[in-house]
Amino acid sequence: NKAHICTMKTIADNTYKKAEIEDKPSANDPAKDKFCYANDPLGLERSLVVEIHHDLVASLTGYYTVVAGMIEKSDPAKAEEFMKRAKEVFLSEHTGIRQTYSEREIISEALSKEYRELAAFADEWEAARRT
Repeated sequence: NKAHICTMKTIADNTYKKAEIEDKPSANDPAKDKFCYANDPLGLERSLVVEIHHDLVASLTGYYTVVAGMIEKSDPAKAEEFMKRAKEVFLSEHTGIRQTYSEREIISEALSKEYRELAAFADEWEAARRT
């Protein structure tokens, strides 16, 4: 069983550690190192930030649409505002393609906060309708 070993420098303690990659046909190929995230410690983190940003945009867009549908009869103006914001959030992902890693991280934190605020609004709205 062949395994490919990549050397990586950890972010936390600046020490070098080895990361083992599963057996691949090209496991002994030195060119494969360039594809190993272990040689770019932030590579995986950057990839995760992009995925998190994408997931937040999708979730927030969908949730704005759902909440707008919930409140449409009781507050049409707010529902329209939420639909407008859903469109803005959706379009922001495509305009943000060239954003840097740190910019996406900041935007992801803001979208996460916005999602929590929208969830709190929806919970309060539902609770008020139940009583």
